[in-house]
Amino acid sequence: MTRARRDDSGPVIDGVLPGRMSVGPGFDTVRPHGVPEWVVMHTVAGGGRLRPATSPDWIGLPPRSIVAYRPHAPQEFGTAPSAGTWDVQWAHVQPRADWLPLLEWSPCAPGIGRLDLSPVVAERVEVALARAVAHHRTGLGQARALALNAVEEALLWAASESARSGRTDAAVLAVLEHVAAHIAEPHTLHSLAAVAGVSPSHLGRTLKAATGMSVMAAVERVRLDAARELLDHTDLTATQVAARVGYADPLYFSRRFRGDSGLSPRAWRRRSERLAQS
Repeated sequence: MTRARRDDSGPVIDGVLPGRMSVGPGFDTVRPHGVPEWVVMHTVAGGGRLRPATSPDWIGLPPRSIVAYRPHAPQEFGTAPSAGTWDVQWAHVQPRADWLPLLEWSPCAPGIGRLDLSPVVAERVEVALARAVAHHRTGLGQARALALNAVEEALLWAASESARSGRTDAAVLAVLEHVAAHIAEPHTLHSLAAVAGVSPSHLGRTLKAATGMSVMAAVERVRLDAARELLDHTDLTATQVAARVGYADPLYFSRRFRGDSGLSPRAWRRRSERLAQS
């Protein structure tokens, strides 16, 4: 059995140290006194396990699970025998104070938080942590800051699955991201449900619960917010803005924009220009 030990006299982490490893049977790490920084571990494939200092029983770490050890919490973790291999992303990190709410996960043991991620969120966590590793390895002057930003993004996504921060349904995330990326395309309740891989009724219920809006009202919210940004920051005409955000009829766009903001698109632009000059 492979065992690694480290106590509080180990090397000091300069902000963040991310990595990824794929380990086989018998891998086991024991740190009786933990480490001075937080340690986050995200299981990508295979399976891991951890054993709290207060219990003889192991806790499984299946794919899409993520755990966070608080500083100085005793650590014992390794490959789950039934899995055979453990593909895990990890990050030793000294979070800024404003990050700490992102790590308020359900405790699975004293000093250890754990979340089970939806497929959509797990994919985003994996991508963000992979980017943290890539930034860390460049050795560039800004590598540390970029790696920290990527780890923060991963924690933001993970926190969206925390009951304490208000769990965000994966279908809602998929739909809102799809609309934002394809804002000019026609969208319907049925087409967006197909994007999310759920029924129209399920999408309607979950999006309403998450945003307080119907599916098509949420689509319009994304479009009108994008329209305001284009009017504020580009020289596009109101007709061009309408087309960019998915309104084929400029007059209908103008009516919907006025109903939402109280001003026509042209009046909104004039108001923004006056505010910028004041």
